[in-house]
Amino acid sequence: MPFFAGSNRFKVKGSTFIEAESVNVHNHPSFDPGFNELCAASLPQAMHDSSARDPPRCFPGTREEHLRSITSWGKGEWENSRTRVLWMKGPAGVGKSAIAQTWVEGLEGKHSASFFFSRANHWNDPSKFIPTIAYQLATKYPSYREAVCATIVRDPFVLQKSINTQFQELLVDHSKAVVVIDGLDECDGLEAQDTIVQVIITSVAEGTSPFLWAFFTRPEPNIVASFSSSEAKDLCWYLTLPVSRDVDKDIEAFLRDGFRTIRAKNSIPADVSWPLDADILRLVEQSAGLFVYGASAMRFIALGPGLPGPPERLKSLLDLGNNTSQPLSKLDQLYLLIMQQIPKDILQNTLLILTSNTALGFGREVSRMCNLLNFSEATFYTLLHNLHSVLEVRSPDRLGNRYLRFYHASFTEFFERTREVDTRVLHTHTDLFSRLYSACLDVACAPPPLCSQI
Repeated sequence: MPFFAGSNRFKVKGSTFIEAESVNVHNHPSFDPGFNELCAASLPQAMHDSSARDPPRCFPGTREEHLRSITSWGKGEWENSRTRVLWMKGPAGVGKSAIAQTWVEGLEGKHSASFFFSRANHWNDPSKFIPTIAYQLATKYPSYREAVCATIVRDPFVLQKSINTQFQELLVDHSKAVVVIDGLDECDGLEAQDTIVQVIITSVAEGTSPFLWAFFTRPEPNIVASFSSSEAKDLCWYLTLPVSRDVDKDIEAFLRDGFRTIRAKNSIPADVSWPLDADILRLVEQSAGLFVYGASAMRFIALGPGLPGPPERLKSLLDLGNNTSQPLSKLDQLYLLIMQQIPKDILQNTLLILTSNTALGFGREVSRMCNLLNFSEATFYTLLHNLHSVLEVRSPDRLGNRYLRFYHASFTEFFERTREVDTRVLHTHTDLFSRLYSACLDVACAPPPLCSQI
């Protein structure tokens, strides 16, 4: 099929296309400089099907109304609609990413590309956004691959240019598809966030991109402003996912399923009444409409060390006071309870690992962190033993590297404001930053390794 079949009103700047059956642009697929450059500039961890992610998904039978409506839109079932941009907004922890992930997986081939930003895991570099989208399209459509790789070969520095330029030169017209962008509010830099929204809105308005674009974000002021322009209002479908007690039944179903798994893993006999229905309903009440609370609570009950077992961990959760009606404060209380299980003799070193992750942007490769902080890997895992309900160390990748991954940005945000939460438990960060600074200085001043003679 010709590359531009069925397309109209498109703009392509500075590109040359040759369409002939006898022309073979890439005679040797294994040696493809343009595609190799595109791969290197991409961030595969941010794709919806990356093995680096263990993404949240909607529990079966929940969020069905939202999923039905956006699936209908994503499959192009809306007739005569100019609505080509979806913006679903909602506060942290209400399940936006779970909806995005579940929806992407259910689009049955219509989905073409995705980017799941994550500040907690340092998957938030705006310069990786356009190349990652282009890479996914290039792997699906040979004609697009030839065109975009030719652009890169002609101008290798295009991958280092602005988001606007990359959008124009790399995301050339193609068949109808959906591009999903989750967590734009976690993209590094407010200006980059605004630029991404504006370049897409402008392209859709001018008819230069036939994609359907779907954003899932928090309602941060700058993003609200970007989607409030008169141009955006004519093209966007606005959906709000609020903190709502309407999802209590969904959270209850999720919790009951989780407890069935915990009972089976711990060989709790069927005639033992645990947990009580009243306990599950109290946990639903404490979740206060936040799916992230329920998910973190279940991981704590199942995995959290420091207490004898799941019944004791559940009791400690239920003992948390409901001192405020603000749902995020209840989430903070849960995270604080998790931190309180860390033994005092290792607390400062555990906090040092967490501080290095919030302060440094080089990623979370375990061996590099151990080298920087002067911990053995065995010590590193011991120090994180009490935090399995909020983070995990991934299995080795194909290069043998292990990475630290946080389940949700709300925990790293909680840690960044710990001095305001409970200074008795987490102290201040002054000493931690001093130790981190000293560790970085030691690495910087260390003599380079001797080169072996050949």
